[in-house]
Amino acid sequence: MSTMPRSRGKKTAKAAMMAASSSTHPAPMISPSASTTDPGHARRLFFLFGLAYFAQSFAQMGGLIGQPLNFYLKVELGLSASEVSEYLAIASMPWVIKPLYGLVSDYLPLLGYRRKTWLMLVNLFGAAGFMWLAGLAEPASLIVALTLTAFGTAASDVIIDALMVEKGAETGLTARFLGTQWFWFKVAAVVTALAGGFLANTFEPATALHIAATVTMLAPIAVLTASYFLVQEQPRRIELAAMKQTTQSVWLAVRSPKLQLAAVFVTLWCFSPGFGAPLYFHMTDVLRFDQQFIGQLSAFTAAGGVVGAWLFGHVLARRSVAVQANVAISAAILAVLAYLALAQPSSHAASIAAPLHVAVGTLNQIGMLMILAVAARACPPRAEGFTFAVMMSLYNAADQLSSVIGSRLYDDYFNQSLASLLWIAAASLALCYLLVPFLGRQQGHAAPLKPVEEGAAG
Repeated sequence: MSTMPRSRGKKTAKAAMMAASSSTHPAPMISPSASTTDPGHARRLFFLFGLAYFAQSFAQMGGLIGQPLNFYLKVELGLSASEVSEYLAIASMPWVIKPLYGLVSDYLPLLGYRRKTWLMLVNLFGAAGFMWLAGLAEPASLIVALTLTAFGTAASDVIIDALMVEKGAETGLTARFLGTQWFWFKVAAVVTALAGGFLANTFEPATALHIAATVTMLAPIAVLTASYFLVQEQPRRIELAAMKQTTQSVWLAVRSPKLQLAAVFVTLWCFSPGFGAPLYFHMTDVLRFDQQFIGQLSAFTAAGGVVGAWLFGHVLARRSVAVQANVAISAAILAVLAYLALAQPSSHAASIAAPLHVAVGTLNQIGMLMILAVAARACPPRAEGFTFAVMMSLYNAADQLSSVIGSRLYDDYFNQSLASLLWIAAASLALCYLLVPFLGRQQGHAAPLKPVEEGAAG
């Protein structure tokens, strides 16, 4: 899931994150402790989570290095489209084993801490990977460096999510933490989409990749530094009793009706036939959009995601789970059906595509954040990292399967009719309404119990 002037940019980014996390309404609090009721502590958490997701969007395989990397693999190494996909699939394997990082962080404190020191270590690995990548050109070494960067980014994501779940349970700010995270993730996505295209269009393939890797190296370094100063955690030792308690938490999580219901909801949500690849082929072959314009539409979608994340964090986060779910499902259905405006070629297709993608990005982001909030609230104490990572792995697996099914329907059954696929996808999403009453009973209401001082939450 961006660059700024050096001295002023850092201050501006920090101030902007603080501003995005401010609110004039009281934030919900659950079982507050001395640290979690401190407005300064809440502000630090919002800044940390926003920065971490900004950095993740910057550093992931589809971030700043995404387009320069594809450009390099295609032009410099002469790989075909399928070979590029296979190459990147190998380098992305660390994302497939995310639950393992959660288990290690949940079970094994490093130098006395379950989150802080692991977070610093994996970001150090990520920074080293990008530094190595910045000087490479040989394919075999390149894939090792890419895998190292993927490990650092994926592991950091898991540990940050575990920390978010823990602090969200303590403060009652889970939904608003998620809103802040994804707001900054989408901000970075807009900037990296534009900056990556600029690099690929301006420099030679190898130079563009090396510049992107050098700049991206700053992202994990920023998270490493912020973790050292901002993560507050009680020291822990590796104790048999603690490991037994964590094992019990994992086992209880697996058997929990709350988690099982959340897993069913996430699976049903994602199982709606995906239409990402069909939409790309439709825009290329039917609407005749050029590749640069299609890339710009991705930036517009990410910009809409910024708006959606802000709306979720500042408006929906205070509503009941049932209200959040109903709004999110409706938003997702509208986002799917909005593409009907592009189902047939027309002279004004290009002019409506940009605002349409902003609207779709907004609606989709609201839906995604609701799914993440449902998953986060279902995680038990002491097994947050593992449980949330499993839920996200389930999300990714169902999403990939839905993409395959959607593409097969498009090619084999709907005679490459995008409209037919969109109607089926919308109908599948509507089935999620059936689970909303059960979610409301299992996950309760997000009403505030104790306010945080104005401006402390986002």
